[in-house]
Amino acid sequence: MDSPTSNRRILVLGVAFGLVLMSYIVRLWTLQVANWTPYTLQASANRTSVVYGPAPRGLILDCAGRVLVDNQYVWNVEVVPNQLPTREDQLEQISAILAGILKDVSASRLRDTLQKLRSAQIQTVPLPGAQNVPFEIVAHIEERGRDLPGIRITEQAKRNYPHGTLAAHLLGYARGITKERLESYQYLDYPDSALGDTLATSGLKGIRSLPLYGSDSVVGQTGVERLLELDTHTAPPVPILQGRRSRTVYEVDARNVPLRMIHDESSAPGATVYLTLDLQIQSIAEQALEEAIKGSTGKTGAVVCLDLQTGGIIAMASYPTFDPNGWVRGWSPEEFEVLNNDPRRPLFDKAIGGQYPPASTFKIVSAAAALETTSITDTVTHVCKGIIYEGAQHQPYRCWLPQGHGTVEFYRGIAQSCDVYFYELVRKNGLTSTAIGEYARQFGFGEKPSIDLAGTVAGLVPNREYKRNRTGEPWHTGDSLNMVIGQGWLLATPLQVAIATGALATGGEIIEPTVVRKIAWPSHMRREPTLFERKVVRHLDVKPETLQKVAQGLRHAVTFENGTARMFNALPFDVAAKTGSAQHIPGKTAHAWMTAYAPFEQPRFVVTVLVTEGGYGSTTAGPPAYKILQAAMAAQQRLTPTE
Repeated sequence: MDSPTSNRRILVLGVAFGLVLMSYIVRLWTLQVANWTPYTLQASANRTSVVYGPAPRGLILDCAGRVLVDNQYVWNVEVVPNQLPTREDQLEQISAILAGILKDVSASRLRDTLQKLRSAQIQTVPLPGAQNVPFEIVAHIEERGRDLPGIRITEQAKRNYPHGTLAAHLLGYARGITKERLESYQYLDYPDSALGDTLATSGLKGIRSLPLYGSDSVVGQTGVERLLELDTHTAPPVPILQGRRSRTVYEVDARNVPLRMIHDESSAPGATVYLTLDLQIQSIAEQALEEAIKGSTGKTGAVVCLDLQTGGIIAMASYPTFDPNGWVRGWSPEEFEVLNNDPRRPLFDKAIGGQYPPASTFKIVSAAAALETTSITDTVTHVCKGIIYEGAQHQPYRCWLPQGHGTVEFYRGIAQSCDVYFYELVRKNGLTSTAIGEYARQFGFGEKPSIDLAGTVAGLVPNREYKRNRTGEPWHTGDSLNMVIGQGWLLATPLQVAIATGALATGGEIIEPTVVRKIAWPSHMRREPTLFERKVVRHLDVKPETLQKVAQGLRHAVTFENGTARMFNALPFDVAAKTGSAQHIPGKTAHAWMTAYAPFEQPRFVVTVLVTEGGYGSTTAGPPAYKILQAAMAAQQRLTPTE
């Protein structure tokens, strides 16, 4: 008969055995069920090695499908280190053959290079000094392929800007990814939905998703290249111009030496993007702007041409410009020093980032504010003798016409751009700086245009607080007199002036300008084309009759005998326009402005031109605006979307 002690021992041993067995079961469940995915990934990583290749970027086309940016394919000589022979005599033979083909490098130097590169790694390494080689070298290396183990020719897509400097600021440029940007992008993967089931059908479920970027990636740095790098409005971001990288999976041994290739995916380009830009009008705009600057005292300049029907920018230029191909091939130290030290700042986009006093183009706002907030009518007159005096010190405030305009009513005040007429709106009719500022912001001044291009700025609409913070002094009537004619601390970009002119032309619509018409996604993305439609940010809180009267004033600037924009009368369609001459630095020639729209009855296009230190808007900024409007009106059918 068993004793109670023996029974207890058997029970304890049974419980212990059960616990041990249970721990094994739990461990097996953890390994085979709960942590199946991470261990599968680790196992796959241990038996495979993945090699990624660069992705070609998508094309950028104009509104008619003409190429603005594409890829130029070049051949490079690369080394596959683990495929190089281990015997020194064979390595010397390869070096001698390569030296005979490349011609500009010695066999001994090549041998030293190959010895340094030789390892058990799979990743290819560029052969120093053998990039972008001519077809003759490619043919010789391919012909001697059996005698050159570990040496291969690879094709690389390099960004190409076939029109050189044309639209350089808007298009921007793309170049190799920086270390900092790679660190911020390293966790981004290519969309699973665009990869298909190739890895699954290959039995490689343990391979991680395809990284979107690598150290060999080319990314957009400025302009459209940067704007359309990724669609960041989705989570996670979706690549647009950025393409799909190639991926080759090798089975390797414990030393990471490849045994066989088990999977291969080719690269694919990114989306094809159609811009609102028109290549022909852009070319005319840039040429006309350059001629205006070189034919005057002008130093720099900018142009914006906006299609009011679509909201698209069909031309936008900044002068001087640069060739974005320089970023692809690499600037020489001398080239970059000239580019970087040019006081005219050729790399700076003055159309969206340059801030200047808008001068008399701002009278669009001042006139609207006066009609809305004071008792004036379009028949109220003021006398211009060329100068007024204000304040206890009798500070002079001059009209641009020294002898004065005489008796001036509302329409003539705008048409002849009489400064004294607008001074008197403040002094005698009670137009306040608060009202001017309020309507300026309604028209889009003092706020950043919603175009999303890097470098876009908000300009400045000053007020009493701004002056006190800047100078410690109160606001005076003289500050309002400067502000009402678009001077003083008031600052605007050419794009903002174009948007404000568009608001007048459309009867009060602040349009969201865009540079993209359509994104045509590659077939593997399985997405329908993305079309960009016209968007209105807001409507002006201004009476329709007020806008009609201001618009009529701009039309009279073209039709009146002494109107400042008389040149547009020669066009076969009706134009409304406003000139401006902006004082900035004492002793310097004024900046020349012209902003215009056409046709007057059914407005379609706005053109705004700035020539810094160009003098009068009518004589310097007017001719480019004339040529651009003429070209845009002639291209209406081409510019109208058919989708």
